[in-house]
Amino acid sequence: MNYTIIDTYPAFRNFWEKEKDKPINEQIESWIEEYMSNYPELLKLQVKCYKDLKVDWRKVAKERIFPKIPDYYVLMEKARNKLCKIIPEAYNDFTKFWKLNISIVFVIYVGLGCGAGWATKYLGHYAVLLGLENIVELGWTSAISLKGLLLHELSHIAHMALRKMDPEEYERLTKDPLFLLYSEGFATRCEYLILGREEWRIAPSRKWLKWCRDNIYFLAHEYLKRVGEGKDVNDFFGSWLNVKGKSQTGYYLGHEIVKIMEIEGKRGIEEVASMKLNDVRENVKRILKNLAKVYEEQRK
Repeated sequence: MNYTIIDTYPAFRNFWEKEKDKPINEQIESWIEEYMSNYPELLKLQVKCYKDLKVDWRKVAKERIFPKIPDYYVLMEKARNKLCKIIPEAYNDFTKFWKLNISIVFVIYVGLGCGAGWATKYLGHYAVLLGLENIVELGWTSAISLKGLLLHELSHIAHMALRKMDPEEYERLTKDPLFLLYSEGFATRCEYLILGREEWRIAPSRKWLKWCRDNIYFLAHEYLKRVGEGKDVNDFFGSWLNVKGKSQTGYYLGHEIVKIMEIEGKRGIEEVASMKLNDVRENVKRILKNLAKVYEEQRK
């Protein structure tokens, strides 16, 4: 097996047991000095995540992360234990599906809410960062949800490899909202292809999936509108954000667009992965326009 697991949870547990009764501001400083000091690159990635969003990470830590740790603590440990067992299985299924021999680092940690999963570079390798605080917050603690999360992030890495991209280059491309929709749709599609079924672990309820299906034309219209106006599309992807009260709808929209790209072009998923950048943008925009037209007709 060509992977490594960096399990930082024991270091977090040691930190937390000493600091859990202290004021939150002190906990945050100790999180840096006693826990993250062992993993400086991991800290740097998280701070940069919020810097890029122009958000004060300390404010997020104080208001959204550390107050919830006491309630999440037991569940985070259970999720960590499951991850250690599921990672080998998910990696094996991933390599069988893609026939790629990629060296991957899995990092299990408790961080600042940058994501339940994050495909990036760590210690010079492709990496999947697994934030236990977000995993628990989203309720993705079952074995099937954790496996789906792993396959989603591994599919991002397959996408990078197939496009012959460094993770940093790939992440820069995702700042383009058209490429972002394509990339998240691709990873979601591959997650289900490898699992053999659509699980929709991101759905907080069955109503979410029905709402997305019923409102796909609106979602396409709204996404295209924001692209045209140069507005950000974070509301479609962040678990703390939403469109009409529904979070993470961009994953559904992207998934459906990638399926259309497969069907219309009679493409295999590997061909979809390797499409030229201009073709990606043109196809995503065209499909969004076609879907948006239905919404516009419905409003007349």
